[in-house]
Amino acid sequence: MLWVGQFAIDRGEVKQETPWIGAFPHKGSDDDLSDLYVLVSPALPGSAEFCTEMKDAIGAAYHRQKVSLTGGILRALQGAHAELQGWNKRSLKEHKVAAGVSCIAAGEDVVYLGQVAPAYAAVKRGGQVEVVRPTLPDAGRSLGLSDDPRPEFTGLSLESGDRVLLLSPELAEVLSEEDLAAVLGASEEDALTELYHRARGVADGAALLIAVIPDPPEAG
Repeated sequence: MLWVGQFAIDRGEVKQETPWIGAFPHKGSDDDLSDLYVLVSPALPGSAEFCTEMKDAIGAAYHRQKVSLTGGILRALQGAHAELQGWNKRSLKEHKVAAGVSCIAAGEDVVYLGQVAPAYAAVKRGGQVEVVRPTLPDAGRSLGLSDDPRPEFTGLSLESGDRVLLLSPELAEVLSEEDLAAVLGASEEDALTELYHRARGVADGAALLIAVIPDPPEAG
């Protein structure tokens, strides 16, 4: 099963919740069970105020339109992009907004990471830590700026003890490989505390940790 935790630094103050992060568990009775986790990162000055509305729209669109995990992410991000692009067409150049996104779609047997820059993730599997960020051209420009944004997808086969850490750019840029290894090597209860200690001096940022833990024993 998945353990999920989040935290934010807002003007130097630690908060447990942030408008940049959304968790959207599956609701309903269809066979395509999956949960969505979203971290939105402002990419231009003035974009932060759009983050809450944007991540909520992504979560709602994903569950409404998904035909697959990756298809649901694609459609949800394209819808969010259209909203930002519409705002930008009506605004002065200095008032344009844009955002990067990292999404985790977790099904019963598979997990997909979808990213549009700026987006950062650190994945620990089998004791090895890997940093994942968009490298394809279509995923390299932020939502609101690209002509045709398409997230870069990474399929993740996760087992008990594995971790996925989504990071805002402000946090990702100050954490070394050693820092990430220490954070992802900690227990799920201690990992975000370890992250905070290693990110001192960062004024704003957000992180979402997904950890695979053993299923609880069946009753009886």
